[in-house]
Amino acid sequence: MPTRYGLLKATLDISGKLSPPEPVGFGTWVRGAPESWDAAIIALRLTDATTPAVDAADLGAMLLLAQAYDPGVPHEDVRALAGLDPRSADVLRTLVEADSIRSAAAELGMHHSTVQARHESLTHTLGYDPGSNVGKRRYIAAALLLRLTDPITPGRSKVR
Repeated sequence: MPTRYGLLKATLDISGKLSPPEPVGFGTWVRGAPESWDAAIIALRLTDATTPAVDAADLGAMLLLAQAYDPGVPHEDVRALAGLDPRSADVLRTLVEADSIRSAAAELGMHHSTVQARHESLTHTLGYDPGSNVGKRRYIAAALLLRLTDPITPGRSKVR
């Protein structure tokens, strides 16, 4: 089926026995096909080399966020992430996922004071502290939406 992301195909499994090797929708019958198709497209957009399959049913409330998002008008948090160079984006992701600055530094192979300085710089650039509970959630939401913003293009930094 033609979509704004190119041609996509759908597979219907009426047996319920197939384990999908690709992104999937909700696995509902015909009455839910449009919603399942939309969810499957979102799941497809969230795949990458490290996550080759995403089940839309696993997204939970994040699916609602993705469905409500207008990629033509990216939120300022999304634009801020899109503007980061690859190394800064990696440092930010590691800071958000780590328990502390020191554990982030160990994972990144950097000195903790350097990572602390990068954290402070990223806090200024983003307009929020990515190490706080709310900041981590803002980052997670913005990172999800960034993946939905630019149609399958290697350099997502074109978001404005």
